[in-house]
Amino acid sequence: MRPRRRGKTFAARVKPFWMPIAVVAALAATGIGFGVTWPGFRPQAIYVSGNHVVTRAEIVARAGISPRESIWLQNARAIRLRIEAIPYVASAAVHRRVPASVSIVVTERAPYAVLRSGEDSAVADHSLRVLAVADGSETLPVFVLPPGIVLVPGVFVTLPAAAALRKAQDALADKGILPASLGFDRFGGLVVELRGGVRVLLGSQSDLESKLALVKPILAQVVGEQRRVAAIDLRAPGTPVVVYR
Repeated sequence: MRPRRRGKTFAARVKPFWMPIAVVAALAATGIGFGVTWPGFRPQAIYVSGNHVVTRAEIVARAGISPRESIWLQNARAIRLRIEAIPYVASAAVHRRVPASVSIVVTERAPYAVLRSGEDSAVADHSLRVLAVADGSETLPVFVLPPGIVLVPGVFVTLPAAAALRKAQDALADKGILPASLGFDRFGGLVVELRGGVRVLLGSQSDLESKLALVKPILAQVVGEQRRVAAIDLRAPGTPVVVYR
């Protein structure tokens, strides 16, 4: 039997062309290296959009884009992360445009509540990221937290009590109830103060939906006497109690 002839391997086929391939690769690498370092690719314009609270100047400063380095050599992810470190920025997208411009699109966070811990107060968004120190002019609901919580702009408040108050606030908003503040009594029961001064004692957050469903009907029944109402006790929703001053 004649031995079966084997076809040439890929390496054997391209071996005669190795030298031209190497020359072309070297020329391509040189061209790419020259292109990305060409002075014409140094950023000439930075466009910022999506910002309403944070100034363009702050975003550009935090971006840290070097004016002397090609935009194609600068790390877009690092630029994005630096911008997202601004407390009010939820997300940022960085786009490089030929030949020498950068477009930054930001999405800002929306104030949700004022967090109060002892003598410190700060504005936070729904994720409980601290946006800024409160100045007292806010009309947001106040979350009363234990003292000693760090409320520095940029940090996330991960305290379970804060998350519980956020859950309660979302439930109140679904019922169309506007609270002035939310906190806990000494037994850990949820207490909501409505705008107007009426306190709603809710106790544990179990069966919260059914408890909140009673608030508006009870207020409607005492509409002419609300100034005299000090509290509505819904800790036992089957037997609600109206407490007068």
